[in-house]
Amino acid sequence: MKWLPALLLLSQIASSSADWAITGASDLGQIPGGAAVRKADLADNGVSAQLTAIVFPCKSYSLRVLDSKSPGRTKLGPALAEAGCVAGVNGSYFQEDFRPVGLMVADGREIQPFAKAKLLAGVLAVRGTRLEIVRSSKFAASPDLRQAVQCGPMLVEEGHPTAGLNADRSARRTIIATDNRGQWAMIYLTSVTLADAARILRVPGLLENWRPATALNLDGGSSSGLWAATQPVPVSLPELGHVRNYVGIVPR
Repeated sequence: MKWLPALLLLSQIASSSADWAITGASDLGQIPGGAAVRKADLADNGVSAQLTAIVFPCKSYSLRVLDSKSPGRTKLGPALAEAGCVAGVNGSYFQEDFRPVGLMVADGREIQPFAKAKLLAGVLAVRGTRLEIVRSSKFAASPDLRQAVQCGPMLVEEGHPTAGLNADRSARRTIIATDNRGQWAMIYLTSVTLADAARILRVPGLLENWRPATALNLDGGSSSGLWAATQPVPVSLPELGHVRNYVGIVPR
């Protein structure tokens, strides 16, 4: 699928001083199996941001949580490629000594237990073959839980930006999102607030006709990174620091 020209996208958006608007868009490449990497440039009242998204159907791909073999020394791109992933992003929060913060399950093995904390609002999980993002308050462990990371806050729920998101602190953002109809996206955003990240995700035409119904914020700031084995040239937005885990996309 091709992106609509930026002018057509802009014509769909009734922009104002309080609305993010698309100023440019492009395809960065395809991944065998139906995934694509797309980029959008956005602006709001003199503030600019850039979004890069890996959009993929869950019928063709699943997710895998990768625990770093050498926390603090491995890097996103090489780690994903070595594990057989076709794309991925950094994962969840961690302590200074790289101990995970909140639930972490990798290939069926619980590495860190579930935690109750306001910041850890949601869980990205793979149960058998099913992918899901759920509120931590509604999460329940089960024998078929294969992969999971607990993070937060929730950015979009039931198609609407979550209320009460921080609107003051800007940082790079990493996001996992789904339309709850089989399409998913891993998203990298340049420095914006959490409130702006949620608003950006709901801009009409941002990812063609796809809009997330549920979106969970992963670790951001210097941890944010994205890598995809697009053809003919890989897309690499490396993290600035080292992280404990990654979330990779794997073919089914």
